[in-house]
Amino acid sequence: MKARKILFYIFLVLSIATNVLIIVESSIGGSGSASQSASISDWFIKILETIGITISDVETFRYVFRKLVGHFLLFGLSGLFTSLSLIFSDYLMNKFKWKNMLFCLGLGVIVAVISELIQAFVPGRYGTFTDVFIDLAGYIGFAGITYLIYYLIKRKSKKTNEAI
Repeated sequence: MKARKILFYIFLVLSIATNVLIIVESSIGGSGSASQSASISDWFIKILETIGITISDVETFRYVFRKLVGHFLLFGLSGLFTSLSLIFSDYLMNKFKWKNMLFCLGLGVIVAVISELIQAFVPGRYGTFTDVFIDLAGYIGFAGITYLIYYLIKRKSKKTNEAI
């Protein structure tokens, strides 16, 4: 039981840190954000070139990379850590299983909308509905897979206990 409590706090801290990172990143100005995205994607391009993969259209690659990493995967991590913190929260998991998942989804929607609203007011940035959908796809995808794995493990352990 103590291990579950420790895991709860670890994933809660990771969830909060990821969501704070999302909000901080969304408040960076357009030129700073573009520079940051370009340097990270250029680093990745160098890795690809090292293994023999050449990117012909660097600007398109940077755009797709930014959407994949900056939106989908970052929100995916948020969904993963948030769902794991809620799974390891004994009180919520023992009492409110479906409400737990809805609460997790609600948090993802709130963070996605807030991050895009912030971008709408930052010079050189634009908050878009498309980005909200990409954010939510990552968040729901990772959280959904996490809950599915949890459900399958729980179901298997229940069947194993019934067989004994």
